[in-house]
Amino acid sequence: MRHRAPLLDQEILTVEQAAEYLQVHKITLYRYIRQGLLPAAKLGKMYRLFRRDVEAFLDAMRHQPDADSAGGK
Repeated sequence: MRHRAPLLDQEILTVEQAAEYLQVHKITLYRYIRQGLLPAAKLGKMYRLFRRDVEAFLDAMRHQPDADSAGGK
């Protein structure tokens, strides 16, 4: 008999945990969710986030210097 891997094999965070991880206020995190910038699942009145989505969001927000600013203008 084969055992299937659990459907939710990723770590799940609450809004409070994700806000602490990103070092932002939870209201800011709710705004990111409402704007569609950060995927989240709403379970009843509470949101849950996959850690991998939070990390992908952070990576996408990483500042990349413009090529013009590298020239010392």
